[in-house]
Amino acid sequence: MKYLLVQEDEDGVEQLWGRCAGVEGLFVDPVALPREVLTLRGCHPEGLLSEVLAEPDVSLRSLGDVCVEVWDDEQPVQWWTLVDAVVVAHQPHPGDPGRYDIVLGAGVRNDESFFAVPATPRFELFAGTTVAAAGAGRCSDVDGLFKPRADPASVPMELIGCEATEPLLVGTQRPRRWTRGWADLLVLNRHGAVMASRSGSPPAPERRRLGKVSPA
Repeated sequence: MKYLLVQEDEDGVEQLWGRCAGVEGLFVDPVALPREVLTLRGCHPEGLLSEVLAEPDVSLRSLGDVCVEVWDDEQPVQWWTLVDAVVVAHQPHPGDPGRYDIVLGAGVRNDESFFAVPATPRFELFAGTTVAAAGAGRCSDVDGLFKPRADPASVPMELIGCEATEPLLVGTQRPRRWTRGWADLLVLNRHGAVMASRSGSPPAPERRRLGKVSPA
C-alpha cells in the first residue's frame, strides 16, 4: 500500500480510514480562480511594484502572486493572495499626489483570517507568498478585496485498490448524510514511512474533497 487516509480529532489522535494502492487526481492542478478587478487605494509602492510603475508602458505588466496582509493597530489579522496579479492601470491618488491608485487584475484567495476586518485597517503588500517575500509597499484600502465569493471548486480524487475501514465505508454507503468529509492523505515510501501528506484541514488551498472509492 502506498497511501494512508487518516483523520485527526481535536485531541490529535489519528483514526485510520483506509489503505490505498493508488490515487487518481492527486497531482491534478486546482481549478483556476476567476479573474477579478481590484484597486489599491492610496498606495505607496516599493520594490517590484515601484519598479513596474516606473516603466513607460506599465499596463498589463505581471507582478506574479502578491500577498496582502491586513493589519489592525498591532498585528496582521488576515492574509490574502492576489494570484497572478497584473497591473491594468494607475494614476496619482486624489488626496496625495505622492501615492497611487493602482488597478489590478488577479485571482483572489483568502489564505487565513484570524479576526474580522478592523475598523481602520492598513494593508501591507509583498511580492510573493513565502516568508522571504520582499515588501512591495502599503496602501490605505483595497477596493474589491472583501466582497463575498463562492468556495473554489474542489478536484475529486479516486482511491484505487482501497481497503476501507468502517468510518469510510459508512461514508460511501450514506454519502449525503455523512458529515466527516475531510481527511489527510499520507504518501508512504517502500519502507512504509511517511514521505509527504496532503492536508485536509480547512481552508488549505491544496484540499481535495473525496470522490469515488474503487473496491480493492
